[in-house]
Amino acid sequence: MQTDKWKHRRKAFDNEWILEAFEELPSLFSKRMFGGLAVYLFGRMMMVLMEPTKTGRWKWHGILICTDHSQHTAIIDDFPALAPHTVLKKWLYIDSHHDDFEPTMERIAKAMARDDQRFGIHPRPKKAMRSLGRRRNRVSSA
Repeated sequence: MQTDKWKHRRKAFDNEWILEAFEELPSLFSKRMFGGLAVYLFGRMMMVLMEPTKTGRWKWHGILICTDHSQHTAIIDDFPALAPHTVLKKWLYIDSHHDDFEPTMERIAKAMARDDQRFGIHPRPKKAMRSLGRRRNRVSSA
């Protein structure tokens, strides 16, 4: 029986079907981020499933595709339904109501599962993140 690595969380996301393409990959894990669900493969954050927040902070309902800005043109050439997100411009986005949402995300998921290097960002090392947080505290308390 397959293990559903992402179904242990309380909140289910509408677009979790996308994760089925990654079920057999041992590097798959997910965690909450921005009120959404960040999906990691091969040590990189690949995408964030987004839904409107209860507080109304944002009304996004779609997928953020994590990538370096330098990869935007090449990815958009292959997946024209994607566009830079209006707020998080460093990442690409597709709204779940887009006419080509499902076929686009199926193709993107297959590319990610093949470890297409255009996709994903490496998370900062935890030590660097803690150091950054301390630096911010020092600056804000001055």
